Amino acid sequence: MAEYLPTRLFRNGHINTIAAASALRKTYAWHVSKTFRKHSQPKILSLSDDIRLQGLFNTQSNSASSPLVLILHGWLGCAESLYLLPLASQLYASGYNVARLNFRDHGGTQHLNKDLFHSCRLTEVLEATCAIQNQVPHSAFYIVGFSLGGNFALRIGAEAKSFNLSIDKIISICPVMNAANALDETKSMPRIYTQYYLQRWKNMLKTKHKIFPDHFDLKPIFQQSSLTDMTEHLLLQYTEFDSVEKYLRGYSITGDRLASLNIKSDVYIVKDDPVIPPHDHQDLYASKYLNVHLTQYGGHCGYLNGLFNTNWIDEQIIQNLQK
Repeated sequence: MAEYLPTRLFRNGHINTIAAASALRKTYAWHVSKTFRKHSQPKILSLSDDIRLQGLFNTQSNSASSPLVLILHGWLGCAESLYLLPLASQLYASGYNVARLNFRDHGGTQHLNKDLFHSCRLTEVLEATCAIQNQVPHSAFYIVGFSLGGNFALRIGAEAKSFNLSIDKIISICPVMNAANALDETKSMPRIYTQYYLQRWKNMLKTKHKIFPDHFDLKPIFQQSSLTDMTEHLLLQYTEFDSVEKYLRGYSITGDRLASLNIKSDVYIVKDDPVIPPHDHQDLYASKYLNVHLTQYGGHCGYLNGLFNTNWIDEQIIQNLQK
């Protein structure tokens, strides 16, 4: 694997992370993906228990002879997040079928389901993955996930056999590994991150409340000033979980959680990631199928070569899919 060695400016994890989500980067991402987005076809996937999720599809005219890549976004992101649009458009231009899935409540889909999203809703994501694989003719099937999407991608891989999924490779970028450690990290991270996540989460819930006004009481939610307190309140009030600890264990991928993974999987971990504790990779299940790439720089889903260039991780993903 080629080493990621950015210019001195981007050797700071905070700068790399923040610049990757900046207005200038958005200008680049939206420009290079203009044609791709124009040809994207949204579709509602009807799953068990009346659950509905939205997928966005870009398929080749010779779909059956082209590989299919499913891209999963991170928490509070969406199928049009800046970190995945340039990759998605480049894959499509290179002849891949591309599917992007919006997790429950993400990407303006709060109206599709009454109950809230949480990170243990793996079954519906597995069912959506099956639906996408079955509905798009393809020659090979890959999954690429960012942050929480990277976590979901590896859990999908671990459960693939039970759902009759045939996956050729998984690529996971900056995944949440030990969820308890990731949540604890929010207590000490710079305020710019916690405020960003809190505001996006509250905005998502505000929309949810407008659609289902009798189902959610927003007053206690908007009184929360930390991600930890907000997580606890929503879990205990609106989900089946009776403790935060049980919930966090439910979507962690450390320990033996990935013992059943038998799909070749590349995981990219960044030492200067300001959001995900990088040392948690040491607790991933040691498997011949799991190939961990540890880089010194990159921030959280950043890996910038510049604000108006293809980033390093996109180059690595495309090279790996072609192997």
